[in-house]
Amino acid sequence: MAIKQSKKYDLMSLGRVLKQVVDVLNAGNVGGPTGSPGATGLTGPAGVTGATGNTGPTGATGPAGPLGAGPTGPTGATGVGGGPTGQTGPTGATGSNATGPTGNTGPQGTAGTNGPTGPTGMTGATGSNVGVTGPTGATGPLGGATGSTGATGPQGPAGAGVWLFTPPTSDPHVLGAVWNSGGALVISNG
Repeated sequence: MAIKQSKKYDLMSLGRVLKQVVDVLNAGNVGGPTGSPGATGLTGPAGVTGATGNTGPTGATGPAGPLGAGPTGPTGATGVGGGPTGQTGPTGATGSNATGPTGNTGPQGTAGTNGPTGPTGMTGATGSNVGVTGPTGATGPLGGATGSTGATGPQGPAGAGVWLFTPPTSDPHVLGAVWNSGGALVISNG
C-alpha cells in the first residue's frame, strides 16, 4: 500500500494517512528489504512406517434389483354353467284408471279500480273578429282633372264567430265603400 509522503499534510487528509500507517504497522509489513534465499538443507532420513489402521465398518446393503418378468401362466378351465332359471312370478293387478273428482271452482277475482280522470285540456286561443280596413285611395291634385279612383284595399281576414265592422267616419272616395256620416251609414260615390 502506497502511503502519501509529505512535509506538510493537508488537515483534511491527515487522519486518512495516519490510519494507513497504523494498518501497515499492525500487519507487520515494516522492515528492511528481503534478503536472497539461503541454500536448501539436506534431506532427512525416511520416517518409520506407521501401524495399519483399523478396518472400517461394513457398508449398508444396496437396494434390491427389479423382479424378472416371468411367462404368463395358462388360462384356467371355464366353470360349469349356473343353475336352472326360476319360475316366472304372477302378473300384478291392473291399476285403476278412473278419473278423479273435479276440484272446486276458485274464488272470483277482485274487480279492478278505474284510473284517475285525466287533466282538462287547455282552452284554445280566441280568434280575432275585426276585419282590417283597407287603405284610403290617394286624393287627386287640386284644380286639375279628377284623379282615378284608388284601388280597393285588401279585404281583411274573416274573424272567427261574430265580427264587428267599424266604418270610417269620413268619405273614403271609393265607389261602393260604406262610411259613417254623423251616425248614418252612407255609400260613397267615389
